[in-house]
Amino acid sequence: MGIDENRERLKKYRILISKIARLKNMLKLCPENERRYKCEIKNCIVERDNIENAISRVDGDVMTEILSLKYMCGKTLEEIALDICYSKRQTERLHLKALAAIKI
Repeated sequence: MGIDENRERLKKYRILISKIARLKNMLKLCPENERRYKCEIKNCIVERDNIENAISRVDGDVMTEILSLKYMCGKTLEEIALDICYSKRQTERLHLKALAAIKI
C-alpha cells in the first residue's frame, strides 16, 4: 500500500470510534436489532484494533507517537510538533516516513 492508501485507512480510526459509540446507543434504543448492532460493533472493534496494532508496530518511537497523536487523538501536525518538541517541517517529514512504513 502507498502513503495515500495508508493515510485513508488511518483516518478511519476516529470514524470507527464514533460509529462504535453510535451503535452502542442504538443498541439501547432499538433492542430488537441487538444481533445486527453487536455484529457491527464487533467488526468496528476489530478494524480499530488492527489500526492500533499497525501504529504500534511502526519502527521508531517518534513515528509511532506522531501517528498516534494524528490519527487516534485527532491532533494537527502543528500541535504534534509542539508536543514532541520538533519543528513542524521535521514532524511533517517523519509523518510521511511513518505513513510509508506502516503496514495495515
